[in-house]
Amino acid sequence: SNVARIDKTGKGFFNGGTQTGGADIAETFETEGSVCNYEPGDVLVISKNTDRLVLKSNESYSKLIIGVYATKPGVLLTEKDIDDDLENTIPVGVIGVIPTKVCNENGAIHRGDLLVSSNKQGYAMKGTDQTKMFGAIIGKALENFEGKETGIIKVLVNIK
Repeated sequence: SNVARIDKTGKGFFNGGTQTGGADIAETFETEGSVCNYEPGDVLVISKNTDRLVLKSNESYSKLIIGVYATKPGVLLTEKDIDDDLENTIPVGVIGVIPTKVCNENGAIHRGDLLVSSNKQGYAMKGTDQTKMFGAIIGKALENFEGKETGIIKVLVNIK
């Protein structure tokens, strides 16, 4: 009996589901400015200047938050065709566990804290102002972060 097949349209069917080596779901996006200026863990927002472009966040509690530059997506979504070049795009993690750049702008971060964008470009911080958090939450910290100015921790990204 078949356990996997791909139909004539390219759609795959797998009995028992699928398993990948990554830890999150990401979608490809082009960046405002050179892709070389971005790195995994950057907190990203929607461009105000151009449709479907992203850039590093640079203001606290941004409601334009879209995700985090993913390090190793388990699923990578794209609007492009299978043979299209993805060289000028980055994987924006929109849900899942993603190593994320954080800073101590709002104090120490503890497991379970809700994170938002900070004033430091490309970094998240602990959200403390409940009146600004709706629509600005990146996700929940899965690790503690204290003492240093900046670092990287694992975050369960789930934009809210």
